[in-house]
Amino acid sequence: MDPVIGIDLGTTYSAVATLDSGRPLLIPSRAGARLTPSVVGFTAMGERVVGERAQILGDEAPDRVAPATKRFIGKRWSQGLEKAARAVVPYPVLSGPQGEVRIRVAGRVMPLTQVSAMLLGELKLDAEAHFGRPVSKAVITVPANFDEGQRQATREAARIAGLEVLRLLNEPTAAAMAYGLVNSFQGRALVFDLGGGTFDVSVLEMENGVYEVKATGGDPQLGGDDFDARIVQWLVAQVPDLHREAVMKDRVSMQRLRYAAERAKRTLSDQVEAFISVGELGDHQEGAPERYCQLDTALTRDFFQTLAEPLTTRCIDVCRSVLDEAKLTPGDIEAVMLVGGMTRMPLVRQLVTQLFGRQPVTGVNPDEAVALGAAVHAAELVSRQGQTLLIDVATHTMSVGVLGGTVRKLIARNSPVPATARETFLPGRTGQTQARIPVFQGESEFADECTKLGEVVLTDINVVNRAEVPIEVTFELSNEGTLSVRAVDTTTGMAEAIRIEARTTLSTTEVDSLSQEQAAYSQQQAEKDKVLAISTFPRVLDKAERLVRLLEKSAEENPSPEADSAVGQVKALLAQGRVAVKLGDTAQMAEVTRLLERLVALT
Repeated sequence: MDPVIGIDLGTTYSAVATLDSGRPLLIPSRAGARLTPSVVGFTAMGERVVGERAQILGDEAPDRVAPATKRFIGKRWSQGLEKAARAVVPYPVLSGPQGEVRIRVAGRVMPLTQVSAMLLGELKLDAEAHFGRPVSKAVITVPANFDEGQRQATREAARIAGLEVLRLLNEPTAAAMAYGLVNSFQGRALVFDLGGGTFDVSVLEMENGVYEVKATGGDPQLGGDDFDARIVQWLVAQVPDLHREAVMKDRVSMQRLRYAAERAKRTLSDQVEAFISVGELGDHQEGAPERYCQLDTALTRDFFQTLAEPLTTRCIDVCRSVLDEAKLTPGDIEAVMLVGGMTRMPLVRQLVTQLFGRQPVTGVNPDEAVALGAAVHAAELVSRQGQTLLIDVATHTMSVGVLGGTVRKLIARNSPVPATARETFLPGRTGQTQARIPVFQGESEFADECTKLGEVVLTDINVVNRAEVPIEVTFELSNEGTLSVRAVDTTTGMAEAIRIEARTTLSTTEVDSLSQEQAAYSQQQAEKDKVLAISTFPRVLDKAERLVRLLEKSAEENPSPEADSAVGQVKALLAQGRVAVKLGDTAQMAEVTRLLERLVALT
């Protein structure tokens, strides 16, 4: 069976995982790290760098990197969005040809789906290095509160990266699946997912491999970046009056403060005080050293918690709201799972414990749980063994626009999916020859506060009397979150139907061009990875030979069938490895390496 992977495409960090012998396993990056920073950048020579290398570049040249792009993917550009972006990212946010969001980084204007594709492409390369062969199928996680446009943009990024999306899985649900498998938990659980850019809460019933989502909610504009922004505001206030205005207008200086704020925030998860030192703050457009200043200060955990209190209060309010929608009380929850790096903050853990009257559960790393759960679901979708079943809900309300600028809701948020809803409408006026049925997504009663997904148009209708031309509209929402809409003129039987899929933000021509560019880059990197794998594999065999000698000595001193079996297994793997070297078979090399690592872990 071809390998399949689960990907957590995060705002701050991303991860990739697979299922190995029935257990979810995080795949390390080719540099050996468990998590990949969600940062893309370009050096002064134009070289693309992704992950840790881009993060390091950002310390030196913040204007050459693009972090936290997930906050804006799939959104439409607006002046309000541009203003909000200035507070959390170092790059300008621009409007694309279709009104989509693009960014300028290192002098390049790029669509956000291309940036996400670069991140996905890097994770794909990590997985291919792990397996020693191509990987093309993945489950990719998204925040539960992502709307259809954001989900479609994520699919578009995956296509550019050369990945077939088996399913987009909500992040809290993925975390619950990982926890349920690793800890064999059964019961009612709440997933508290506070990541770098978004906040999600989901309540699930877990029993015998069945994961039933009862309710989900969240705040798409609440995450670790917002906590960083609170610290940045405080740091700006510490800058000497002479330099403060220049610092606030300078993107390089502000990004240096953001990096310092994030480091301090992480430090305060383990320590009660963090010392902050940031140099060369000032007007980098002018570039004169005498215009720069140095900031040295200290931030205590208590004061940070005071700064962050409005944000943590919002988190608890969302929890209460989701519990209300699920018709549950905090006492009905048997396990609370914390997901996302921000849940390491002591105040967050304290507030969650106070609300639910119990300590959050442990057993799965909060930074890794989402990717591990995605891997579990990916394996199930491919194998179809029926070991797990996911019953999800609609994450947004689906409605029809009606006269007066309001909407009529057909499928409510948190309805179990798949879902079907049917309702009859009347034409707006006598004499109409066509009827337009606009379709909206969102929780507001007003159309202009919701997202328009599309419209069905019925033509050649004859409205002599409004009451005599009823139009029946049917919504069908699939497990995938895809909405199909059908409208029927019940007097004539004439019908029109559309499958609502949020419009891609890029033209087909641009997507194809970016896909080719990414494929060429990936092929070049894969060839380098293959050369590296072949050159380093002999060291793996050397370790295996030393392991054989150790095991043989141990078997002589303490004879047993188990000891003899271990010696035989390692010798067999050595033989396979030597054949793989002769053939230059990187897939076999990777398999031997994985099996040896598993044996070492067991011995």
